[in-house]
Amino acid sequence: MNWKLRYLILGADLLWITSAFMFAHVLRIPLAVSRADFWQFADVPAILVASSIWTILYFRKELEGFRGGWYFPSVFAQVVVGVFYLMSCLLALAFLLNHPYSQLAIFYFACLLLLGFTIIRCLAWWLVISRSNARAKRRVVILGSGRIVDELALKILRHPEMLMEIAGVLSPSDTEASRQTSNLQQGTVSVRTLNVLSMMQRKKIQELIVVEPVPPGPEPLKLISNCRKIGMRVHLVPQHHELYLSKAKLTEIDDVPLLSLEEQTLPTIGLGLKRVMDLLGALFLLVVCFPLLVLSAVVLHLNKGTAFRKELRCGKNGHPFWMRRLNIDRDASDLTTYERILAQFSLTELPQLWNVLKGEMSLVGPRPESPERVKHYSMWQRQRLSVIPGLTGLAQVHGLREQHSSEEKARFDLQYIFHWSLFRDISLLLQTAWTFFVRLIGEDGFKVTSTFKPVGGSKFFVARVLNADSTQSGAD
Repeated sequence: MNWKLRYLILGADLLWITSAFMFAHVLRIPLAVSRADFWQFADVPAILVASSIWTILYFRKELEGFRGGWYFPSVFAQVVVGVFYLMSCLLALAFLLNHPYSQLAIFYFACLLLLGFTIIRCLAWWLVISRSNARAKRRVVILGSGRIVDELALKILRHPEMLMEIAGVLSPSDTEASRQTSNLQQGTVSVRTLNVLSMMQRKKIQELIVVEPVPPGPEPLKLISNCRKIGMRVHLVPQHHELYLSKAKLTEIDDVPLLSLEEQTLPTIGLGLKRVMDLLGALFLLVVCFPLLVLSAVVLHLNKGTAFRKELRCGKNGHPFWMRRLNIDRDASDLTTYERILAQFSLTELPQLWNVLKGEMSLVGPRPESPERVKHYSMWQRQRLSVIPGLTGLAQVHGLREQHSSEEKARFDLQYIFHWSLFRDISLLLQTAWTFFVRLIGEDGFKVTSTFKPVGGSKFFVARVLNADSTQSGAD
């Protein structure tokens, strides 16, 4: 992310903390306060403590709101959880130091923080979009093919703050197999095409992104070398970047780069707290939903003879377990109104709270899939089996369901696993509540599309040319 934008958002947050602190004290006093009296509410030590705590949270939890692309439910949920953490720390410190405070002022302070932080991020997004439309973007060409190119293009499009524009894709091979691996192939040109470097210069390409593996042969290497000679910036996506559960660290030995992959492990204490949250959350939801669950079970038993159904799913490390559901086929065309409502709001999944209590599932995690699907997993996809599956997850709050491919869901699930924290779990639960609210009001415009589609002038500069003379160099 653009570091200037990141610090700009943090600076606005800190200024708002100071303002919110003083406004909160003013609001709790029913009488008007003069301008001179206003500044007496500036409790400098309290403001400094709050600012310090928020700065730590901001960097550790990446609360700028742009990670993973702009998605308002995610941004709002992160702000809510961040404010909750901040207020919990402030109240704990006040209790330990026996510092007097007004409960009404604390309430106003929290509400003002929530409102202000959300507005700041919305304004930052507006600023980014305005700059993106007004300023010239860096034109980028991707050298590669397959799913990695699709994923990289999607990520660039979802981050307009980077001011990058995909101008085209260079195919590293003219084989038939490579043509069919990428959704971007309708806008590709072979690196063996005549005068490809001249074509890039005419289109004012400023950066080249190389997606490994670089194919054998002199053409790609010569193209990369010549791009560097003319001052074009060259980026490299390592072949093994797909090891999502490994943290990459770049070091050098006498100018020889070494990319170290450190295995990502989830903290034991954190997993213990997650289990406690699962138990408390599942018990709470069971108590709240018990009347609805009993009513649904009775109605389904009278109509269908059985209220529940069980489906074999793969849990952590691929161990099978029976997942519970209400006996409703969500894809059936003859559902009653009552059954359709239950299916629309995913209330058919309520019996899985029992799986959570048994430890077979968690409230948040990758959705479990059938053994039939799991046996076709690639090594990359099998990494989603390293944690306990969940009722909801990052893929689900972005609109992916059972009918979507395992590969699409794996992109989000592995991001969740790699960046796991209790903070993220609570945020995803809030986003799930937002999803229910969106369904309640009948809107469907908050989903994020998981597949790449060129938008907003991101047109490729060449037609499909994959059968150029392979005896000619493409780097002249």
